[in-house]
Amino acid sequence: MRSLALLSLSALAAAAITPQNILDQDEVIEREAGREYTVKLGCVGCPVRVWTSPEKAEWLHPPPNSSLLLKFDMTEFNDALLLNGNRIFPLDPMPLHINAVQVSTNMQQDEMESEDEDNDTLELYKHRRMMFPLQYQHTIFRAQKPEHLWLQFNVTGLPWGEGPEPIKMGQKVVQILLHKEYDEHLVYDKNLGGPYILSIQDVQVVEAKNRMQPPRMKCGKLAMMQTSFDPSEWDEYGKIGTWSRTWNFFVGKIQLGGNTLLLPLFALVAASLIMARRLFLRRQQENTSTDSDAETALLGRDAPPPYADIPVIKIEEYD
Repeated sequence: MRSLALLSLSALAAAAITPQNILDQDEVIEREAGREYTVKLGCVGCPVRVWTSPEKAEWLHPPPNSSLLLKFDMTEFNDALLLNGNRIFPLDPMPLHINAVQVSTNMQQDEMESEDEDNDTLELYKHRRMMFPLQYQHTIFRAQKPEHLWLQFNVTGLPWGEGPEPIKMGQKVVQILLHKEYDEHLVYDKNLGGPYILSIQDVQVVEAKNRMQPPRMKCGKLAMMQTSFDPSEWDEYGKIGTWSRTWNFFVGKIQLGGNTLLLPLFALVAASLIMARRLFLRRQQENTSTDSDAETALLGRDAPPPYADIPVIKIEEYD
């Protein structure tokens, strides 16, 4: 009995001295029910850089526990969902760059709320925080009820850290249950796909292995729309390695050079067309002469003269 009592006392003491932020680095804060939520997503192993002045920053070694702030809120008319000011439902076209502010894990809620205030302390907070671009995976699929949708936002990593190597994440997924309330009095919008009002029913931070799974179609495929984005794979001309980027790069260089590049380009195209036509006509003439010579060699004297008219024998029948 004495040993059990000692064990229980030691467990209580360990729980008392264990920091709360080590147990759980993820937190969902409700700002306005159904419209605005802030998620503090734990960034395990992420580098931490602090600004010692507006012009100077330094990396901390070892890096303390940190989190990424993700603000999910509705637009003014409740027709779209935003993440840190970017529209994620309906999803804007790619490339959609989304950035997140890095904060200390033990940061208090009142300090996060001070972000929205326009005062002198806001400038100090900005100088002490780092903003990272996100690598992410965006998934949308229908829930059990037809008016509900699941939106899953998975921060798969950061494209860079203290060095050029990317930082892998993706252990936790933010999943949001959206409710679509149709209203026949609303005007149809082709970009939204229907006259409805959106609201947030639930916001969860779950392990990637425990996230909600989309239903399967009869063909066996998952009934979902999934988009992945890595900012390091894009530049000002498009996604690297695609034909569309090559075309945009070519057109951009022409526009940058102006008329100095247009004239040589047109001259090159015109010369190429003329040469191609001449080669085509020459090949046709060679084929015609080759056929005529072969026919003459085979028939000898009986060969008809070139371009000779072949007589037509007309047969008429009389009753």
